[in-house]
Amino acid sequence: MVTSQHPSIASDSYAATGKPAMTIRLSGKDRHILVESISRDLESIDGALRRHDQSGLLECIHSLKGALFIVGEHSAANDCGMAEQGVQTGGLDKCERDIEYLKSSLRRLLQRYTENS
Repeated sequence: MVTSQHPSIASDSYAATGKPAMTIRLSGKDRHILVESISRDLESIDGALRRHDQSGLLECIHSLKGALFIVGEHSAANDCGMAEQGVQTGGLDKCERDIEYLKSSLRRLLQRYTENS
């Protein structure tokens, strides 16, 4: 997803712990790709829930978690991990709170990236 060879690093975001986290400053093109990808993933999460497709949901969340870690969005990636764990331990019937929290986190991330474009 990140196309530049030497992305600049900034410490202007905070992880869930409140400590500074290193984030990669994405180019405009990469920011656009990330926004599109997260938007598609939100749709995929909703689709998997509608179909009661637990393995598809887990696959989507796991993939999203990896991509978010790569671009330095560790807080949102950790939210993916929590949702993933919730689905694995409680199944689709008991993961609604975790999934809603993840979707809210992803929407905030999208808003941050679209406001700063």
